[in-house]
Amino acid sequence: MSRLRIGARASVMSLTQTAPLLSALAPTKTVLVPFYDAGGDREGGARTALASDGVFTDEIEKALLAGDVDIAVHCLKDTPTHDTPGLVLGGFRPRGDLRDALVHRDPGMTLETLPEGARIGTASVRRRAYLRRLRPDLEITPLRGPVDERLAALDAGKIDGLIVASSGMDRLGLAHRISHRIPPELVCPPLGAAAVVLQCREDDEIPLNIATSLSDPTAERLAAAERTVLREMGGFCNAPLAGYATTDGERITVRAAAFTPDGNVLIEAHHTGSHAEETAMTVCQRLTRHGARSLGKAAA
Repeated sequence: MSRLRIGARASVMSLTQTAPLLSALAPTKTVLVPFYDAGGDREGGARTALASDGVFTDEIEKALLAGDVDIAVHCLKDTPTHDTPGLVLGGFRPRGDLRDALVHRDPGMTLETLPEGARIGTASVRRRAYLRRLRPDLEITPLRGPVDERLAALDAGKIDGLIVASSGMDRLGLAHRISHRIPPELVCPPLGAAAVVLQCREDDEIPLNIATSLSDPTAERLAAAERTVLREMGGFCNAPLAGYATTDGERITVRAAAFTPDGNVLIEAHHTGSHAEETAMTVCQRLTRHGARSLGKAAA
């Protein structure tokens, strides 16, 4: 292999999170292949929430299967719930801050101290549901697109605040714009939050070995648990399902929640064990016993 071709979305966020990977690959000869029209990026200024699995990764996966790139870089939460035939997730990079963040012009503002009736921009089903539970007085304004466009809407006074991913703001060098990093106990993160993964062809030994060499065992373990919840509960990146896993090095704790999009019904479960997938399955069983699957059908 004369050079390693790295495929990634051409968004500023994607390229920013891909840059450390290119540095880690030195002195391997690499070339970045940007995808300017990948999946959900085609939605442009659409104001509706994305409603299908793998919408941000489909075009890059096709290129990977066709042999046009050797490794694809994705956000874990955007990858298809089930592995695409012929492809595997071969490397899991260390996770960033999984919390959601409030961005407000007042640097001291928190979710709890937002004025009544404040206009908050988000198109996420999950974020809307939790906001409606915690602060039903807020006005939720559907807003999606690149972070810089959303920040521009805030700065122009079109909205009073934004809910965004802390990890994205950190990676873009915009942590100073965050007024409140929201505890996951208040707003549960999406499964796969803040994790960057490397996808390869399952039979392509050299790229797969390279991806594996860059993988963080803890991140891989947490991802295994969270993807088990997604697969078992039938979720994807913008479904009414949330959760995250944590570990103390020995044992792993998996937390998950299912909810109605209006936030009126919320079912939560957690469990601690030693095996990632088994612990996640126990959480899924508890959610199911309390009616979580019926919430998913109602949302569909």
